[in-house]
Amino acid sequence: MKIKPNLIPRFNFDYTFKDFIYAIKSIFSSDEFDLKPLELIFGERTFLFTNYGRSSLYVILKALNLPKGSKIGVPLYSCTVVFDVIVKAGFVPCFIDMGLNNYTMDVQDLEKRIADLSAVVVIHTFGRPADMDNIVKIAGDKPVVEDCAHSLLSEYKGKKTGTRGVASFYSLAKYISAGDGGMIILNNNEFKGNFQRELHLLHTPSLLSEIKHSLLLYVYSFLYHKPWYGLFAFSLGTYIENSVDIAGKRTFSASKIGKSDCSVFLRKLETFQKKVGLQRRNSQMLLDELENTSLILPYEQKDTSYNYFLFPLLFESKDKRDNAYEVLRKMGIDTAKLWSMTPVVARQFYGYKGECPNTEEFVDRVLTLPNYYSLTDKDLLKIASTVKKIDELT
Repeated sequence: MKIKPNLIPRFNFDYTFKDFIYAIKSIFSSDEFDLKPLELIFGERTFLFTNYGRSSLYVILKALNLPKGSKIGVPLYSCTVVFDVIVKAGFVPCFIDMGLNNYTMDVQDLEKRIADLSAVVVIHTFGRPADMDNIVKIAGDKPVVEDCAHSLLSEYKGKKTGTRGVASFYSLAKYISAGDGGMIILNNNEFKGNFQRELHLLHTPSLLSEIKHSLLLYVYSFLYHKPWYGLFAFSLGTYIENSVDIAGKRTFSASKIGKSDCSVFLRKLETFQKKVGLQRRNSQMLLDELENTSLILPYEQKDTSYNYFLFPLLFESKDKRDNAYEVLRKMGIDTAKLWSMTPVVARQFYGYKGECPNTEEFVDRVLTLPNYYSLTDKDLLKIASTVKKIDELT
């Protein structure tokens, strides 16, 4: 398929030249990290940092001191790297189905399986908060870990996601585009010594590796924008993604966070609420424009506030979803069948046996649209009008 030079990227990578310069300066700075921006948002808690979100989950699972081989409840609808981390930490993923009303962990399915579990990992998928009241109630004295990779600044019953479980973790590469890095929020200081022990075991990135890392991030972000994305970056990435792990998702080496990533994150966090507001506004525009279609739209649920990190559409069938995927790209709009292969991979490598029918249906019908805060109204109206035309013709 011929790709248009003005192709709208499916995701947003907003690591600017100013971020790159700030990152390089911070590498050579002796200043301590100022965690006030975090405390203003989350309150006084213990904040710990690693090189990736997946490394943060690894540290959390090791720090819980669970018996080796324990079963960890996790949504099947997930990036498979979450399953990799569970296995690497010495445990076994036990798959929980999703609720088709909110696309997060189904509490009834969790209740059926909780007796066999030693801990639960909850994912606030797309930035949509899971039903934490019921999940925590069902889990009882078993630790609940919140995966907030998608849900920075989303709220559940007036509180930020990540503040209800024993601990939570964030991916600093996602949404806020701080480069890389993972953040742990510890909500139960009973485990604080364990967490500090596990973090102490991680190595610190070298100065040279940080400089290379920051430069690579800037180049990657630069190419992920128009017109470079459509001109050659999309085709190049598609060609090599099966042979080169350019995103570092298939393997990882846990370490402490680099000064560059942590500094950029804390700097961007101070004003990030405004960008979340813009993304919510863009998402509301898409909701309004697509209101009278046959598509199931991602409306907010009661007692929640979404950061709208991603904008999922649910089609009536796989054929209609796949047709929309192809037509949108021909029209210069890139989209994602997010995690569509996860059930297949889980069967092959992680012991999944088909116990999550909702998830298997969902992955065949879901498509995420570009909705990020840097899109123009012209881009958004183009996306919405194209989707509406596809819906009318199918």
